[in-house]
Amino acid sequence: MRATFEDGQPIAGVSVLLNGAESGQTDSTGQLFLDTPAGQHVLRLNLDAGEGRVSKAEQRIEMGTESQTVTVKLPRPVRMLTPLEVTTSMVHLAWERSEEPHFREYKVYAHHYSPAFDETTGTLIHVGTDASRTDFQLSGVYLGGSPLVSAGKTLYFRVFVLKDDGSLAGSSVLQVKTPSWSNEPHFTRFYRLSIEQQFAGARPIHGVAHDGSALWLLYRQEVGGYYDNDKLTLVRLDPVTRAVLAEIPFEDYLVPQGLAWDGASLWVNFDNKLVRINASTGELEQSFMATSLGMSVTWTGSHLLRTNGAARATKIEQVDPATGASSWGFTNPFSEYGSHSNKGIAYRSGEVWLTDRVAQSGIAIIDDSGTHVGFVEGSFSFPHMTFMDGKLVGVSESSQVYILNIQQSE
Repeated sequence: MRATFEDGQPIAGVSVLLNGAESGQTDSTGQLFLDTPAGQHVLRLNLDAGEGRVSKAEQRIEMGTESQTVTVKLPRPVRMLTPLEVTTSMVHLAWERSEEPHFREYKVYAHHYSPAFDETTGTLIHVGTDASRTDFQLSGVYLGGSPLVSAGKTLYFRVFVLKDDGSLAGSSVLQVKTPSWSNEPHFTRFYRLSIEQQFAGARPIHGVAHDGSALWLLYRQEVGGYYDNDKLTLVRLDPVTRAVLAEIPFEDYLVPQGLAWDGASLWVNFDNKLVRINASTGELEQSFMATSLGMSVTWTGSHLLRTNGAARATKIEQVDPATGASSWGFTNPFSEYGSHSNKGIAYRSGEVWLTDRVAQSGIAIIDDSGTHVGFVEGSFSFPHMTFMDGKLVGVSESSQVYILNIQQSE
């Protein structure tokens, strides 16, 4: 038998399987001599063209008693080219044009975690029957409910050329890393954190706030079943000595999710309601139902901001403290990550700091207009945060309280 490309160029080093059994490789002239009995046989040819490129063909042959030469024409593999554009939600792929005269189609495959894949294990993302069209914009494809393309993700791509006879050639694997944030080139806020002190909560902590001189921690002690009221306690704590300065006990069967200080009162955030409590008397001053599953809350000086606990929620809720009316003007930057779950929120002049439960660790920063302006690198991903005298106070999932210094970074 003889292996060639469509233009007749012989191909050396083609592995040949006869009826599934390895039978050797073609020589420099593209030939391999096989001892085959009369009858039907199946030839499978595999070419490793280097750089991960491959060509494959299968051909059924009928052999008589006389020797004969069978020529199998393999397709030439093309190469993936540098993407035309890469964003947090789109990859514009490009590849070399195939010059195969019996071209049938391009098939582009992707893999979301491994470069070791082929047409049987990759995800088919594009089929093109026009040989002259050698690009494709990938967006809006989902795997397991999450977008294939999202922020900070490494993806792998291959393009296969198919001929009319079913033979195919696969390109090398292209690795693409999407940007961490779409607005990163325009970031103006760069910080790093260092731990000044750390201490454990006396009980599970469900919120933290600072009233200008002391910390408030919201403790929860679970009691009975779901509809039985749990014991909740607002504890005012000296941040230096950690002495308890005041306690406000109350009850609710709902699980609290965050605490905020508005300059005069404390706001306790639940899944679907907000409660304002007088910090001096402990009296409930106001309560209204909220419109979303709030994960945490902060005070901006005029409004409450709540992170949304719904799966992969994209918006931050702004609540009028007088009426409970809400709007959804801000987009959470972590929504650029396919899998994410809103978490902590804290406000200081001109900056909203946000964390996420699923997406990369660290803290995203948006300004008062909702523009993503910065990111705090690190392993911190607090469900509850507040600012205290130029420092960040964060509460971990395990109710460890961290007081962190904030420094400018390059």
